Amino acid sequence: MKKTVKKNTLTQKYLKNISTLFALPVAKKYNSLTLEEYPFDAQLLNASSLYRQSRNLYLSLDGKYAARVCSTMRSLSAQDLFKDHIEYSPILSEMLWFKDHAAEVADPEASVQSLLAYSEISLFHEQNHRILWRLLPPAPKEQRAFCRYLNFAESLVVTLDLALGDELGTTVSNSFEQVRAIYRPGGVDKWSQLPKKEYRQYLYALLTATYLLLEMVHPEDIESAVNYIVPGNKPMVKAATKRALELSELFTHNTNQQWQQRFWKQAQTGLSKLHNGSKSQIWHLPEDPLDLNDEFLLADRVFEIFGL
Repeated sequence: MKKTVKKNTLTQKYLKNISTLFALPVAKKYNSLTLEEYPFDAQLLNASSLYRQSRNLYLSLDGKYAARVCSTMRSLSAQDLFKDHIEYSPILSEMLWFKDHAAEVADPEASVQSLLAYSEISLFHEQNHRILWRLLPPAPKEQRAFCRYLNFAESLVVTLDLALGDELGTTVSNSFEQVRAIYRPGGVDKWSQLPKKEYRQYLYALLTATYLLLEMVHPEDIESAVNYIVPGNKPMVKAATKRALELSELFTHNTNQQWQQRFWKQAQTGLSKLHNGSKSQIWHLPEDPLDLNDEFLLADRVFEIFGL
């Protein structure tokens, strides 16, 4: 008797999501950009101009990829954020096989957990870090000032993650996010559907709220702070703040803080090499985040380059 996958299990949800994503259209014209065995790369390239722009920008830096099994923990501790070389787990064929044979597996739940453990790295996010280092001015030397710099850079990358979710749309982006192909799903409020000029204001609010969160401002104080920094639309700020606060608490309170404490000197060395010979002035973010102002000119430049 043929086994079936039990309803409402992790396996069933995973199978539903990957089946939805495998059914999305792909275009041959993006074959030259598609990475072999990286799950759903072809579908994302077809669905999102932002995703394609990120890939093109990274390749323009002569960025390289390596198809090599890579866990989240190894990526966080071993991959060099300042080197244009990114590893990814080549498990597309394994996913395809599991989609059609899950009922034959002795422990399908364990198989799903294994697949997720080695497919949690978003290349979109990783690429954007490498791209942004070239767009930012040189970093300060003092540790606290340098960590503010890193937090603003991370906030820009997270904002691009959110914009990708918005472009993909709520339903599809949720499936991509649940299988770890992207980090954040699309927004469910009207602000993510605004025309470009108004949407840019929404991105400012998302960026600001995320930066305040990474700077360890108390979550209850963030909405009022964003209203002060990005004034004029309290309903939009409320929605943006709520969405920004969905960023993983494990990341904000542990991963990000611990990574900076452990690697800030190596990061500074890496950035110094990238900015060697730059004529731009060292960029100091204000000690008081309520004084953010000129930083939005830099954010504008980033959004323009990414087509937002």
